[in-house]
Amino acid sequence: MGKKKTKKHRGSRTHGRGIKGGRGAGERGGRGKAGLQKHKYISTVKKDPNYFGPKGFSRPQGLVEEVETINILDVEMKMDRFVQQGFAKKEGSVYHVDLSKAGYDKLLGGGKARYQMKIKVPSSSERAVVKVQEAGGEVITE
Repeated sequence: MGKKKTKKHRGSRTHGRGIKGGRGAGERGGRGKAGLQKHKYISTVKKDPNYFGPKGFSRPQGLVEEVETINILDVEMKMDRFVQQGFAKKEGSVYHVDLSKAGYDKLLGGGKARYQMKIKVPSSSERAVVKVQEAGGEVITE
């Protein structure tokens, strides 16, 4: 099928495509995303209006502080390790736990408090405080 057109245009310089039509992706306005801000701008506006322009920002990693959190359940599961490492001690039936020494910033209320614990931590959720108090302990926020 293509040969017929070629045969028909033998001797002509451009084979009926005009001067730029035969070069690269000339008749299609360029390849890929070429021309999205120029001759293909209307299609950009219709199909993807948010293609150009600002898209938000990322905070510098030096400024981003990650809050180390721990659930009540995890505190109880790690209690033996905390005692060995010196972050907790047992006085009678009450565990005294210093989570700020252990590197935690916040106590969360996941799980159930079974032990009596006095927990020292920089901050905690209200739910965590209630659960620890129900078990006969207390949470001391710094």
